[in-house]
Amino acid sequence: EGLTLTASSNSTGYKGVCYRPKERGSKKYELKVRVGDKMAFLGCFATAEEAALFFARREAGKDTSDHAALPPPPPPPAPSTAAGTEAIQQAGGEVGD
Repeated sequence: EGLTLTASSNSTGYKGVCYRPKERGSKKYELKVRVGDKMAFLGCFATAEEAALFFARREAGKDTSDHAALPPPPPPPAPSTAAGTEAIQQAGGEVGD
């Protein structure tokens, strides 16, 4: 991409990136930047490099919407009652799809 990751003397080695070992889930690297006189939270990432790349893309004015996109919702649960099966059939679906 031709981007340069901004180095820092902090524990992660990247500007704005900090490690949160007690954070739940797999995204333990947090990215914050200063905007004016306030800190802005930009997200949590699985690796320090991912966070630093997001920061580099943002600084370069590149699209960062892929990180902000929410995952697709899970599929609806299968009907467990006769009423649920009837509702699917009325909606035009087939039971057991």
